[in-house]
Amino acid sequence: MESGSVPAFAFSPFYRLTLFTDRVYDDFWTQTPVGMAEFSDQPLPPIPEVDQYYGFFPARYVAEYLESYIESHVYAGTTLSSRIRTKSRVMKLNKDPNDEQWHVHICEHTGKQHEVTAPRIIDATGLTSSPNIPSIPGLDEFAGKKVHQMDVAQSDILANDKEHHVVVIGGAKSAADLAYASAKAGKHVFWVIRKNGSGPASFASARGSGPYKNSNESVYTRLTALFLASIFTDTSRSGRSFAGCVEWMLYRTSIGIAIFGWIWERITARAWKEAGYTTRQLSIANETSSDKNDPRGTGFHHLQPDTSIFWQNDSSGINQRPDFFSTIADKVAVYRADIDRVKHNVVYLADQHSTRLPADVILLATGWNTQNSFAHIDEATASTLGLPIPKSSLTQDYTTIWAPLDSHASTRILARFPILTHPPPHHTTRTPLSPFRLYKSMLPIADPSIIFLGKVTLGNHFRAAEVQALWALAVFDGTLKLPANELMRVDVAQTVEWCRRRYLGKGQAGNWFWFDMVGYTDELVGEIGLGGHRGGKGWCGMGEWVKPCLAGDLRGLVGEYRERYAE
Repeated sequence: MESGSVPAFAFSPFYRLTLFTDRVYDDFWTQTPVGMAEFSDQPLPPIPEVDQYYGFFPARYVAEYLESYIESHVYAGTTLSSRIRTKSRVMKLNKDPNDEQWHVHICEHTGKQHEVTAPRIIDATGLTSSPNIPSIPGLDEFAGKKVHQMDVAQSDILANDKEHHVVVIGGAKSAADLAYASAKAGKHVFWVIRKNGSGPASFASARGSGPYKNSNESVYTRLTALFLASIFTDTSRSGRSFAGCVEWMLYRTSIGIAIFGWIWERITARAWKEAGYTTRQLSIANETSSDKNDPRGTGFHHLQPDTSIFWQNDSSGINQRPDFFSTIADKVAVYRADIDRVKHNVVYLADQHSTRLPADVILLATGWNTQNSFAHIDEATASTLGLPIPKSSLTQDYTTIWAPLDSHASTRILARFPILTHPPPHHTTRTPLSPFRLYKSMLPIADPSIIFLGKVTLGNHFRAAEVQALWALAVFDGTLKLPANELMRVDVAQTVEWCRRRYLGKGQAGNWFWFDMVGYTDELVGEIGLGGHRGGKGWCGMGEWVKPCLAGDLRGLVGEYRERYAE
């Protein structure tokens, strides 16, 4: 990649030859609908209506789109695909204080090692490159197959007829997808969600309302963003701006707080009614099992989230298949229990019945190891750059700097959003890692020669990736003038504390922006000084506020950047 006249090296670790298809299985569908699941400079090819559910569609189309994207984009006579070094891994990344160069130590799959140097680095390793494997007694000696969500597409567990009993471990949307896919494949499925965790994910309806085709379109508008208690909402003109007035009314008046609560109660009630957690009848019986501890067809009510959709104590997803809930209710046994141990081909639950689940396959929908996603950076450097490290390794200097900033930030956040003062009862597993402390969730305050992309979790990664990349370019070009370090620290502390208050369990890492895609990307584009992405004047003169933020809105943004900073 080139940033102005200064070369930069961008990397993301890949071992396999295929870049995009190695995680896609047949029943894996998008969480981002048509019109949003694309980049602005290349539309997604039309998706057949038969493969759509309110605009959501099978993920294989995205994989095909991305492969087409890197082949069709040519810069300086070279395609993007030819610039990607596959079947290689970055083993170490360090900066030499003598030459001020970043040294990237690369190991190919053949074992050959070499080094690349660059004055500037874009680390695009994201958050989903290293599986999180839970510590369960006996798991290592399990006699059957154990497969992490990352590798399901590369296995034959859904297609073969030899493994009949499948235990899915995890409570997020990935676990739901695997339980559904396994059930559709005719397996006997047991879905276990740990009792001492944050609970099952919230499943929002795919249906839109009014002029919106789907729920994503209705959520991703700037008007809706005002109802999400987001720190990224632009109220720079205080009460004199429309956003400032709405925010003041919603969060700092008794009437507004009541309206706010009523809206989110309705949203949650609609989703829970569609799911039928307490009313859906279960049709499957135990007649095929001789084991009295095999209660298939029970426990659907365990999928009801612990908190409303607003709080995101665990996560949320879109119910993007018409038969999802009926399939789970009829063909999957759902348990909310911790796992005591695994022995031979049996998973033992730590419940009052010491329930035994026969298992030919254990599917680990257990997420990702955040720290391992930058294992190529030593701990001391990671701490200096603002990356998470074990809390036990934090120095006194770290605490001296951040403790007062966090305390002040918490006071300001609660003053701005009083509703965050009293969250509902919930269980949260405390993370052993410190939070991300990157300016705008990308830039280390101590060293602007390296930028981390894709270290946030939000509802539309296409838009975030496109805007983050342009923001990174502006930093490296010098067209974006960064604030003083003290001001950046204040901004980082506010983001971390707001995230912790706003998203409860998931917010502890300081990078969970699930409902904040619009505000976050608008803030980044605004920092660059651009404005050609905010929609037209249509929709009864309220286009900027009520028009859904689609990928096409960013079209021409690069041209606007070039024109503004032509010098």
